[in-house]
Amino acid sequence: MGRASLLMVMGLGMVFAIIGMNMHGTTNFLVAAETGYAKYSMARNMARMAVHTTLRAYDRNLSPIPSGGSLNGGSYTVVSKESGDTLWLTAQGLYADSSYTMHVKLLRTTKPFPSVNAAIGIRATPVNFSLTGKAQVDGHNYDSSGTTPVGSGDVAGVATMKGSDSATVKSAGGTNILGVPPVKVDTSTIDPLAFLSEYKSNADYVYNTSGVYNSIAWGTPSSPVIVYCNAGDDTTFSIKFTGNVVGYGILVVRGNVQFNGNFSFFGLVVVDGFNTVVQLGAAGTPQIVGGLIVAGNAGASVTLKGTGTTGKVKYSSDALVKAKNIGKLQYYSILEWYE
Repeated sequence: MGRASLLMVMGLGMVFAIIGMNMHGTTNFLVAAETGYAKYSMARNMARMAVHTTLRAYDRNLSPIPSGGSLNGGSYTVVSKESGDTLWLTAQGLYADSSYTMHVKLLRTTKPFPSVNAAIGIRATPVNFSLTGKAQVDGHNYDSSGTTPVGSGDVAGVATMKGSDSATVKSAGGTNILGVPPVKVDTSTIDPLAFLSEYKSNADYVYNTSGVYNSIAWGTPSSPVIVYCNAGDDTTFSIKFTGNVVGYGILVVRGNVQFNGNFSFFGLVVVDGFNTVVQLGAAGTPQIVGGLIVAGNAGASVTLKGTGTTGKVKYSSDALVKAKNIGKLQYYSILEWYE
């Protein structure tokens, strides 16, 4: 091999060595970059988890609100502050030597809520309405406890969709229906059928087994809940509540459901289905404070029984307002979001 050829071979060797070194350096750089981005992404996901976890805690009215957590080798912290319907969050995600911070300002808003401008609003038509015994429907506006009339905001005792249905209700209820006026036609009552699927799927308490239940507490005034009592369309199958039962929020009733004893529910009661019997029994002081809506199922048959002197459905705008504050039925609008 000549000198020129030897020099060429050595030169090519040096070129390939340099190329190899550059390729190795590039590979190391790419590996480092990918590793750094992976850690950055995990830290960002931890911060997002902090936001979502905190919002779910507010939805469920947890106290205290969790200030941190960990998952898959990462961790997060969150500082939250609320004022009225506004919520501020500062969330930080940590993974290995990477961190990521989010500053969030949100507006908490209640989802649309079926309104009832009467103690009992009936969407179904024609309606088969029966009020027996001494059960009473009162459209005078009470405070959220149902003990004191507010002095303003009185509504009808029962509102129907048609004049013929109002005549049926007047005949069935007589002097046991109070309000301003006692019975009227009001087509503004929202049909709750569009809301029922969400209420049923998000119910905090579900009763679908025939039997007698007592000594129950459903939520609190500051933490209302959703209750679903499903006795079906066969009125021989019944769910009965007795003793000290108190609830706050939204109560969905289907079928033969009886409220006896010292039963009190504060908020919105939705009657769904056919042949539904809402019975306020003879013993104790059963009452519904807020409003009751009969869904617009064609041919719905509703019987309000009351063999005692204290069974009542009382209208309360305050109780209805408080029933809206169910965490699961609120959503968030972004006012500010910085990362």
